Amino acid sequence: MKQTASLLLAVLMLLSACLSALADTGRRTAKDGAQMQTDDPAMPTRLPPENGTKILLHFGDTVIPGVLNDSETAQALIARLPCTQRMSRYSHDFCGVTENLPYHEEDVHNGWLNGDIDYAVDAPYFTILFEDQDRSESFGNQVNLGVIACPLAEIAALNGSYDVLIELDESEEKAVMQMKINDTPVAVAWEDNESVAALQELAQSGLRIEMSMYGGFEQVGSIGRRLPSDDVQTSTSSGDIVLYSGNQLVVFYGSNSWAYTRLGHITDRTPEQMRELLGNGDVSVALAMQ
Repeated sequence: MKQTASLLLAVLMLLSACLSALADTGRRTAKDGAQMQTDDPAMPTRLPPENGTKILLHFGDTVIPGVLNDSETAQALIARLPCTQRMSRYSHDFCGVTENLPYHEEDVHNGWLNGDIDYAVDAPYFTILFEDQDRSESFGNQVNLGVIACPLAEIAALNGSYDVLIELDESEEKAVMQMKINDTPVAVAWEDNESVAALQELAQSGLRIEMSMYGGFEQVGSIGRRLPSDDVQTSTSSGDIVLYSGNQLVVFYGSNSWAYTRLGHITDRTPEQMRELLGNGDVSVALAMQ
């Protein structure tokens, strides 16, 4: 009887182990669906996500750049930045216990790619993994947040423990929409609204608008398509740039009162200079992102 019970227990344990192995085998791995490079082993394997969020991780005087993806977990981390994370060096990573972050079960996978920034859901841990990707699939419960953007040796050379400041990388200047009237550049303070954002999209590939004098106080030209608008009764002055009727760009060298959506104001020209630019015949306005 005891032998039968022992045999049954052994069978159940073996079945449990097999089911566990099958479940583990069925889990995604870090390389599933990943955009990777394999030409340079000195660099992270995973390619930075296109249009990802750039961050800086400060390990004392060493700054490690990274790029975070658009997963729910990464976005929750981004919302907490800047923050300080305690991290220590281990055999293949820097790692530290962190706050709980939300995640989707379908984002959980086994293993990592060298250079990955991961969130381990079972501790939880925030970790940067720089070695041993080929032996990593026995480690489960990982969610990828992004990847570092520098040679792996830069983080592998560090030792000990750090209070790591993680912050957004705001070092790169954002592209600004530039305006030329004929061939003359003018400085513009643009509004922050949906109309300007839509105009910037058109300016990405360069936009030229042929203008015509009207009323002795403005130049007006068709943009070629309708933009979002929020017209309000507006009194304009020299240098103002507005959207009229959703599809007309208007630049003033005088004044008027009508329902417009404000786009911006030319800041480096006096009223006399604006009249000289715009009041002597039709002009061409060019918009471009620089």
